[in-house]
Amino acid sequence: MGNIFYNLHECLGFMTITTNRKMGALLHRKMKQADVHLTSEQWGILAQIWNQKNLTQEELAYASCVDKSTMSRALRHMERNGLIARHVDPADARRKILRSTPKADMLKDRSAAVAREVLALALENVGPADRATALRVLMKVKENLRRHSG
Repeated sequence: MGNIFYNLHECLGFMTITTNRKMGALLHRKMKQADVHLTSEQWGILAQIWNQKNLTQEELAYASCVDKSTMSRALRHMERNGLIARHVDPADARRKILRSTPKADMLKDRSAAVAREVLALALENVGPADRATALRVLMKVKENLRRHSG
């Protein structure tokens, strides 16, 4: 094989993004098999909305590490599909509070079960200590990147 210019399999960024893509693809396939019509992106958005009340579009974009326009497109699509609704924040009319709809709420338990199944598949042969270490390291890396990105 000769000299390798840059070993991507030792690159944290390459390994995390490709792992994320594989996990998202498996989640999407398993959701489809379970007759839950959510993409991995939509699942992530809804999980954050279900977890945190009164979440704004800007807060969701920040938490998801995507720009506002990307989040806006995703939310617009989810709104058209009847999964989320935007409500005016009574404290600030310029802000929109995101809420899941009854249609989305009907998918909550089944989608969570699928997500847990996919996580279990992804973590086969990974012990609890290794999982905890991986999460701790990724949190540190994420915080470093946030601090350096301004």
